[in-house]
Amino acid sequence: MIECYKNRLWYQDFAMKTNGIAVGCKMTVIKLDDDRLFIHSPVELDNALKSTIEQLGKIVAVVTPNKSYHHYLSEWWLAYPDAYFFAAPGLQQKRGDLTFDDVLRQYTPALWQGQLLQTLIKGSDNFEEIAFCDPLSKTLILGDLLAWMIDKKHPLSIGYGLLNGCYIHPAMPFYLRLSFTDRVRLRQSIQEILTWPFDRIIFAKGKVIETNGKQLFSTAFHWLFHA
Repeated sequence: MIECYKNRLWYQDFAMKTNGIAVGCKMTVIKLDDDRLFIHSPVELDNALKSTIEQLGKIVAVVTPNKSYHHYLSEWWLAYPDAYFFAAPGLQQKRGDLTFDDVLRQYTPALWQGQLLQTLIKGSDNFEEIAFCDPLSKTLILGDLLAWMIDKKHPLSIGYGLLNGCYIHPAMPFYLRLSFTDRVRLRQSIQEILTWPFDRIIFAKGKVIETNGKQLFSTAFHWLFHA
C-alpha cells in the first residue's frame, strides 16, 4: 500500500475491468482514533494485504462508495466478522447474501463522527454515491464521481477515457453525467463538498491528485454551474 499521510492514510491500487476494459480501482485505508481502521472500497484480500493491514490496527468499518464496488465484500465479511459493514445505497438489494449493519446516507455514523465528513451525491435516479473527506490528511475520497485515466496505457482504456471526457483531465464520466437529470440537487451536493478542507483526491479510476485538488474538483464541475 502507498502511504499518503503518515500513520493516517493509505491506498492500494488493484487491477479491475469494466466490460472488458482495464479501468482499475483503489482501496483507501484511514486510521481513526485508537488505531481503528476505516476501509473504503475493499479490493481482493490476499494474505499479503491482510498481513499489512492488520499491522496498522483493527478494522472497525468497511464501506463501499456506491453499489458497483461489492465484488470482494464476501471475503472481508468472512475474515472480519467483528467489523461493521456499511452498504452503499442500493447494495443491500444487490447483495442479499450479505448482512449489513447499516446503509450509508447523508448522516455520519457514530463510528467516525467528528473524524470524517460524508455526504450523499444527489440528482440521479439510478446512481447514488457517498463522498468522504478526511480533514486531517486533507483528502477527498470518491468512487466514480470523478475519474482520470491519464495513467492508463491500453488502447481500450485510453478510448474509455477519451469517450467519457476523463482522459486529459479529471472529470465526471459522460455516461454518469447523463444520469444526473436533477442538476439542482447535484449542484447542492457539489457545493457542500467544496466547503470541505481537502487538497488531495483519491478516486477509484485513475491517477491520485496530490495537490490543488479543490481547484481541479471545482473545474471538473464548471459545466454544472455555468450551463
